[in-house]
This record gives sequence, C-alpha cells and structure tokens, in this order.
Amino acid sequence: MLNVFTYQNSLDVAEGKDKYCFRSTVDQILDGNQLVKEIVGYNSTLTDADVRAVLTVLDNRVKHFVNLGYKVELPFGYVFNKANGTVRRLNDGFVPGTANHRISAVFKFKSDSAAEMEKAAAYKLAGNGYVTLPSITELCSKQKDGKESEELLFMAGAMLCVKGKNLSFDIEDEKQGVFLVDSDKNETRVEAYNRIGTNVVEAYVPSGIQSGEYEVKLVTKPGAKRYGKSVASLPIVVESPTV
Repeated sequence: MLNVFTYQNSLDVAEGKDKYCFRSTVDQILDGNQLVKEIVGYNSTLTDADVRAVLTVLDNRVKHFVNLGYKVELPFGYVFNKANGTVRRLNDGFVPGTANHRISAVFKFKSDSAAEMEKAAAYKLAGNGYVTLPSITELCSKQKDGKESEELLFMAGAMLCVKGKNLSFDIEDEKQGVFLVDSDKNETRVEAYNRIGTNVVEAYVPSGIQSGEYEVKLVTKPGAKRYGKSVASLPIVVESPTV
C-alpha cells in the first residue's frame, strides 16, 4: 500500500500558494524469494529452480550489455547508462570519477507500463509526517572486553552490533528482528539479543549457522500493519569452528 503523508513545505512559499505538500512511503516489500514464488504460482509449468535460473541469467546479461553501452529493453522499460558532468573547454576530455564526471545507470519505464501501474494504484492517507522506517548506518563486532571492532568476522555466539535509526522491534513477532541472509537469499533469524534499542541492537550470531558471507537485514513494524526493513551495505563473514 502507498501511504500518503501531508507535511509543511520547507521551501519558501509565495503568498497565496499551497503551504503543504504530499510525500509517500510503501509499507510492503516483494523481495526476490517472494517474486520467485509468485512467478511459479502464476505458471505451474515453471519450477522454482527454473525461475531462479532465468532471473540469474537475466541479471547477468542485462548488466553485461548495459556495461557495453547498450540500451537494454525489458518488458516494462529500458536500462542504460548515461554520462554527465561539466568542463571549461570544448576539447577537455570526459573522465568518469574525476571532478563531477559521472556515469550513472538509468531505468526508464515504457509509458504504457507506467500508466498500467499508476492507474489503479492502491493508496491511503496516512496523516502527517513520515513512517519511521529503520536505517542501518554501521556494523561492528563486540569483543569480550566490551570494546567495539570494525572487523566483521564472527564465530557462532559472537556479538554483532548494529547501529542506526529506528531499529527497535518486537522480538515476539517472528517477522521482525535481525536476519542473516546468505548468497542464495536464505534467511536465518537471530533469536538471542543482548540489547534492542532505537539506535543500537546487539545480536548474538546463531549457533549452527554455516560459514560464509551474509547480508544483515533488520525488520521492524513501525505501523499497525506495515513492516519496514533496512539492509546493511557491508556483508559480515561467519566462520564455523574447526574441529
């Protein structure tokens, strides 16, 4: 559902002009695993493995050809790169990553596809201000002496410290909490915590978890029916103890 909020316009507003404007958030997320299930359910001749294989190849080929400079057509839009920046002289070269020279990935919807998604959009007026969605800003490990370390290497039972905003959640709700997500998008929910606060959550890495890299996802429920999540930009590494 699209939640539409009304808040005061922070820009200078001329006399007689509207003083308030609308902004919105979404309260549901269809993640990759759910998308696979939806596709399988839509067409029973496709298996879970079929869909995952096609999506993996699609992801790889789109990135490959966009990187080569193609404008890649998808059923509902186009993916391509664009360059922008400025120079003082006509013959100065374009060098990505220097000054304000940038190459940016762009997605452009086809007009008919955008119209189809917009014409029956589900929304509701949700009052004033924004929903307080969680935001992970930092990960660290907690050492035995209580000091924090930037090393993101963990054994089972070690303490992972998650910092950010609006992080508190209800541990009794199985959809909320800290989740470790492996490369196949399988999720392991953390069950034990030392601290659950608004800005800091201290979670114990579950026993029995396999070695490997994991994304850290934190899910809260800032509204009566809506969930919000944040995924850390850096992965953590878990090592199983050697025998």
